Amino acid sequence: MQVNVKQFLEEAGITEAFYPGKRLVHSCRQPGEYKSHCVVLDWRDPDKIRIEVKAGLSGKDLEPKKLKYYPVSFQTPTYVDIEVVNDNADDKEDEEETGKGKSGKGGSGGKKPAKKKLSDVKLMASEAFGSVMEGKVPELGKIVEMVVLGTKIAAEAYGNVMGKLAHGIAHAKISTTDMLAQAGKFVTKYTPPSFMKPTGDEQATYKYDREKNADIGYKAGLG
Repeated sequence: MQVNVKQFLEEAGITEAFYPGKRLVHSCRQPGEYKSHCVVLDWRDPDKIRIEVKAGLSGKDLEPKKLKYYPVSFQTPTYVDIEVVNDNADDKEDEEETGKGKSGKGGSGGKKPAKKKLSDVKLMASEAFGSVMEGKVPELGKIVEMVVLGTKIAAEAYGNVMGKLAHGIAHAKISTTDMLAQAGKFVTKYTPPSFMKPTGDEQATYKYDREKNADIGYKAGLG
C-alpha cells in the first residue's frame, strides 16, 4: 500500500519541519499521571521513515519499572515502517536527464536514470542538519510493515489504521486499541484516506481474531 507521507502529515496536523536526518517527537499530553504519550517520526535512515507511538513525552524507550505504570496499550510496540519511494529531490533534474536519454545519439533512448546512490542521499541528509529543507517530505512512500499493540497488521487494513492514526495525532490523543479495532473490521469495501493508494489486489477479506491475538506480548510483573 502506497502512502502520501506529506499529505498524511498535513492531515495529522504535523507542522514541524521534517526531512532526511530528522527525528521528530510530537507530544500528546494528557491529564493524569502515566497517560501522556507521543508519536516519534524518525527519518534518520534516508531510505525509511518510522512512525512510532510511545509512552511518555520524551520519545525514548522507558525503563520497565516506569513503563509498567502506563496502560498496556502503550507498553507494547505500535509503529509503521515506510519505505521512501520518492523524496522529491532533483525531480526536475531527473526529468531533464530522461529527456536527454530520449534524444541522445547512440544512447539507449529514454532509459530512466538510475536511482540516486545511497551515498548521495546520505550527503543530502547531512546537509539537512544545517538548513531546513522545505518541500523534502516525500509525496510517495510504501508501507512495508505495520504493528499495532504488538500485532502485525495485514496490508488490507493499512488504510483504515493509518486514517485512525492521523486522526489521533491531529487531536493529540492516540488510541492504539481503536487502531487495532480498525484492523479487525472487514475491509472488502472501504474508502482509504486520501493519502493512501492501493498498489495491487487489496480487496481480500481480513478479520481480527481476538482469540488468536489475545496474547499481545504483555506479561504481568514486567520489571
